[in-house]
Amino acid sequence: MITNELQNLSYIFNFSKTFYESYHKKLPLINFPSTLEKLINIDIIHLTKSAEIHILDKANIWMEEAYLNFERISKIGMAPSKKLILELVPNKIQDSSFIQALIAFNERNYNITNCLVNKKSLTDNENLIKSQIKLDAFKGIPLLLPCDELAKKTSSNTQQQPIQDSFSKHNLQIQKKYIDRFINSLLVYTLDDSKEDLKKLLQGNGIVKPIMFSCPANSVIKFFRERHDDDVIISSKSITKQFIHTFFLFENNKTKIYQHPSLSNIKNFLTRETPQSGTLTKIVFIE
Repeated sequence: MITNELQNLSYIFNFSKTFYESYHKKLPLINFPSTLEKLINIDIIHLTKSAEIHILDKANIWMEEAYLNFERISKIGMAPSKKLILELVPNKIQDSSFIQALIAFNERNYNITNCLVNKKSLTDNENLIKSQIKLDAFKGIPLLLPCDELAKKTSSNTQQQPIQDSFSKHNLQIQKKYIDRFINSLLVYTLDDSKEDLKKLLQGNGIVKPIMFSCPANSVIKFFRERHDDDVIISSKSITKQFIHTFFLFENNKTKIYQHPSLSNIKNFLTRETPQSGTLTKIVFIE
């Protein structure tokens, strides 16, 4: 039980830094807003108290990271420049509901760890109470990144254009007589919100957002490799590599964030001839 609480607290206190690193590495950010919405609703005081004696040695590190996060977050969306800027330039990323919530979330986390390090009360500390009130204002509100907010204001055709362009470049060709079996095989491991999009994508239609899977990336890649081997997929493996990289998302075991698989890993699994060490989820080609 304590192990789970420690993992949850570690994830909460490292969330801001994880987002900052993902942003600068230009990794997919699609899952961060919904994750933050869930984290904001966690009773952090209760969780911290129940594991307090087990996290005292970690609290100082978490407090230092939260302190650094104030500057990290403030620089998100700011173009590096050596010029003296005399006019205030609007920053759409900083003005987004997600970043505003992230700032409040990080401030609350800093005050909690500060209380732990300095042996202050978690229930009547004025700074902690104020920061929690700020964060509570974001409960029940959809948190959006600038790209999400723009998508809400534009037409359906405008929303679909970028991913439609990618679709036209990386369209996968599957023998028509196998298409239903192909779809049904993958639907078993597709998250509910992505099932309809998967059908549209594999039937040759465009989609609005990437497909999210519940199984590891290598399991899906292996499934595609096997369909190449039995000539179900007509396209080249080069097209398949780009197709998987562009349209599929998988959960990172460490960060719990959904990400696109790397091109090098996809190429490795599509072309390898030796069996993979370890156990993979077997995706059966349904009859």
